[in-house]
Amino acid sequence: PVQLLGRALAEGYVFQGQLSQHSGAARGEPSGHLPPTAFVSFLQNHDQTGNRALGERLSALAAAPRLDALYACLLLSPHIPMLFMGEEFAASAPFLYFCDFDGALAQAVSEGRRNEFRHFAAFVDPAARARIPDPNAASTHAQCTLAWAERDASPHRERLALVRSLLALRREHLVPRLAGPMQGGRSLGQGERLHVQWRLADGTLWEIAAQLGDAPCALQAAPGARVVHASHVQPSGWSVLVTHGR
Repeated sequence: PVQLLGRALAEGYVFQGQLSQHSGAARGEPSGHLPPTAFVSFLQNHDQTGNRALGERLSALAAAPRLDALYACLLLSPHIPMLFMGEEFAASAPFLYFCDFDGALAQAVSEGRRNEFRHFAAFVDPAARARIPDPNAASTHAQCTLAWAERDASPHRERLALVRSLLALRREHLVPRLAGPMQGGRSLGQGERLHVQWRLADGTLWEIAAQLGDAPCALQAAPGARVVHASHVQPSGWSVLVTHGR
């Protein structure tokens, strides 16, 4: 949900002591007092990708406009951003679970990997599980090799250009304002509307507003605020506006 994303951006952790529906125990601890630079944030990492049965990356699962909006929120938040290898150009190579074992251990890992997914609807059928790549097969590792030439072809070059431009904005407008004491931010959004504010180390009020849904929504900067990044800010879905002011 968008408002949980807002809480994560503003305060670092979503779960700060609430009961987990899965375990019934309290999960997490308060984090809103910590500076945003205490957190490393990302849209995907090796665990989330490699633990999928077929190792699909987000760029294979979500439409580009949605990811473009989320990359703006990631790379222009005061958190420390992390990009997984090839993510910066929407690499088409999957990232599968692979290893290099021998004998009984290799067989146990291969069988165990496939059996992990037997409770998933898509892999109830043993024939479907058999299509999950064998972690010990050299071909499984080979599939994960990045095709660097993709960076010059569409749609990969467009994603790379966006990431580079967002990182340049971060370096120019945000990083110089992070040196010094800070506390967490505030999440003010509702529904599909994300709105997070942080008071940075130099006193600047940094704001990210985004419409993370298909419904059109007009985004407007506060009076006197300077626009750092704006995409689809006229009434539209999946739009982002990043500003700073006093």
